[in-house]
Amino acid sequence: MDLGQRIAIYLGVFLLIWFAVAAAYNRRRGVRVYRWLQPGLKGLGTITEAKWIGSSGSGARLAIGKPERPFRRIEAAFLLETRELLPLWILNRLRGRRDMLIIRADLRSAPHGELEIVPPGDRRLGGLQQDKRGVWTMLTGLPAGFQGATRGREVDRFTRSANVLLDRQSQAIRHLSIGQKSPHLIIEADLTVLMEAQAEDFFVWLKEAFGADAPVAE
Repeated sequence: MDLGQRIAIYLGVFLLIWFAVAAAYNRRRGVRVYRWLQPGLKGLGTITEAKWIGSSGSGARLAIGKPERPFRRIEAAFLLETRELLPLWILNRLRGRRDMLIIRADLRSAPHGELEIVPPGDRRLGGLQQDKRGVWTMLTGLPAGFQGATRGREVDRFTRSANVLLDRQSQAIRHLSIGQKSPHLIIEADLTVLMEAQAEDFFVWLKEAFGADAPVAE
């Protein structure tokens, strides 16, 4: 057996061991995140849907059908990194992908404006399309580390709401979007950073941020 064959065998064994260890880690982490997330959502109402996305090692989705104001419906999904496949995990890490929490919510009344906030360099702002709903205007006065654009009515109100949340969770937020179509609110956040505190804190801040001067349901 030459050196190349030995290296191939050792590498194969290493990747198999990595896969098994990473899969076990993701399953434990999935259960841990699920247990962390539940109390925060329960602070807004009764969880009406809860299911794994594939398995506990991939993520889960939980929803509240009739949450407290200012929400009409709110859903939280967490997605774990694909740690089992080492090359893919490294590639995703280089792209900045981490364990993510994604919030999708409908407000009691549909917004009349739109807002997009992302970290500097995020390509999503460059992809915003101008259409009959108006021209996007770049935002100023956002917390350090963020850039954004907006159009339509209620701009000031929703910018204030976004700033309240960004001031609390600037290290975690990766994308904040407000739109006229369902879901009205989308938030993507770094799960590892969020889990440094209780989930209840995050959802209280979320409720406070978007509850101020919330419109009454039509």
